Parts: sequence; C-alpha cells; structure tokens
Amino acid sequence: MTIQHNTITGTDLHEPKGAAAAAANKVYVANGSASGAWSTLTTSTMALPKGKFYFYNVGSPYTHTWNASPTIVAPTTIASGLGSLVTEATTARLTYTGTLTAVVKLDFDITVQHAVGSDVPVLIAVHKNGTVIAGSESYADVVTADATHIVGSCLVSAATNDYFEVYADNTTGAGDMTVTKLALTLTAT
Repeated sequence: MTIQHNTITGTDLHEPKGAAAAAANKVYVANGSASGAWSTLTTSTMALPKGKFYFYNVGSPYTHTWNASPTIVAPTTIASGLGSLVTEATTARLTYTGTLTAVVKLDFDITVQHAVGSDVPVLIAVHKNGTVIAGSESYADVVTADATHIVGSCLVSAATNDYFEVYADNTTGAGDMTVTKLALTLTAT
C-alpha cells in the first residue's frame, strides 16, 4: 500500500523525514507543496517586520509650526525600500501590516534648529495611532541658532494597521523650528 504524505491528517501526522539525523539548529521549512527542506533560519530568511523613512535637507529644511500641543513632524520623507510587513510612507509614517501582533523597536533621530532668541525646551516622542508611546519621549533645550540632534527609542506592541509617527512639542509654545533631518526605524525584537 502506498501512502501519499500530503494526504495524511490528524494523529497520523509525524515528524518530517530525516528529523532523527538533522543537524543542530536546523529547522524543517515546508514549501507549501507537501514537501520541504532542512534549513538554517536567519533574519534574512524569516519574515520579520522592519521599515524606515527618512528626511534630510540642509538647503531647504522642513519648517515645523508649533502649536499649543504636540504635533506630527511631517516633511515629505523617503522610504528605505527595505520594508517587510511595514508600509513606509512618504508622509513620515510607518504602518505595521503584519497579521500577527508583534513587539517592535522604534528608533528616531531628528535635528532641529530655531531662531526664537532664547533657548527652547523641546519634547520629541513617537506616537502610535496618534497617541504618545510612554517611554519614547526625549527632551532637549534647543539653543538659538544651534542645530540640536535628538534621539530616542522604545519597545511597543504592534497589531495590524497600527501606525507610528514622530511628534514634537515646544513646551514654551513660542516659535517655529526647522528640521534638517528626521528618521524613524521599526525593527523586530
């Protein structure tokens, strides 16, 4: 009697052929056609979420108009083109598109400058779906006419269609800022 392995179901299923002799750290990867191969998993062979956008323009920086509350820093951004399970928008937004909920790491960096005439305390933070992610905030006193580089990171749970943006708040409420650099990177943990 010949049994086709692709027709075996339920309790008749067994380990893939060769499991007893498989090398350490190898996993059986099914090919979707009732077969597969023993492989070493690496981050390049797994579907892990990752994505990045960036903006960099010293000659024509983005002007961020300050409001009474934090607002999105939204220059026209460039997608890295390396996204996986993430949509990299040109609107300074990363959207997680994976179907499984995942913990991701978000890293941001921004360079700001102002000409208000006095030092300005600035708060930069990552927001998820428009709400600040606790622990993502970075604070700096921006000195008049000096470029100030601010960085930060956080871990957060991401579900399908959650989106991430960088927000800024001039805590004194006075004066616009220019942004010469902005980047947000999302990676799997």
